[in-house]
Order: sequence, then C-alpha cells, then structure tokens
Amino acid sequence: MGVEFEFTRVIPEGRSNVAVLHLSGWLDAQSEAQLVAAVQQAMDQGAEYVLLDLRAVSTITSAGISGIQKSFALLTPRGATVIGRLKLCNASPQIYEVLSITGMLVSVPVYESQDIAVDSFGR
Repeated sequence: MGVEFEFTRVIPEGRSNVAVLHLSGWLDAQSEAQLVAAVQQAMDQGAEYVLLDLRAVSTITSAGISGIQKSFALLTPRGATVIGRLKLCNASPQIYEVLSITGMLVSVPVYESQDIAVDSFGR
C-alpha cells in the first residue's frame, strides 16, 4: 500500500476556466478513481482546462497512468483532434521517466512550472 493520496484544487487568478490540481502521495490503483473524480468535479464547476501538478507525487504506477489517461479522455471531446486540455507540471525526474516510457507525453505535455503551464492554455 502506498502513501495516502491527496489533492488540492486551485483556480489561477483571472483564469476561471483552468483548474490546477496539486497532487501528493502515490498515484496508484487506490487513487486512480479519486483523480478521475477530481477532474470530473473541476469540469462540472466550469474548468475547460486541467493542470496536474505532480511536484509532491512520490510514486506513479500503471494505474496512476490509467487515471491520467481517463482524465485526458474526459477533457477531450469525442472525435476531437485538439489536444491540450490536460497538462502536467513539476514532475520529478523519476516520474517524468515513467511518463516518457509509457508514451504518455505524446498526448499530455509536461511543463517545468505551474506558471508556464497555465500560460500555455488558451484563453
């Protein structure tokens, strides 16, 4: 069993269409549904874009990758070719490596900071 998964939601000033989810702990089978539910709740509250801040994520498993994929699917309209409604930031080198190996970075980009990532979303 991993470290307790937690998240907090922040709406950047002047960007009510963006939700930043600060994740911490293990992103694994026990937290996958929590992540997807948090993204759905952000969308229900008006977010068009979601940024997952991975700074405090210590471990990510295949189930955690699945949670990110499901979140991506929620934010991507069926049949849409436009991507970029889900982004990641502040991944540790170990987490970045896992994301890279799994091919996740093809669809979901990672940014070095929250500010840069938020600025990359459309207005």
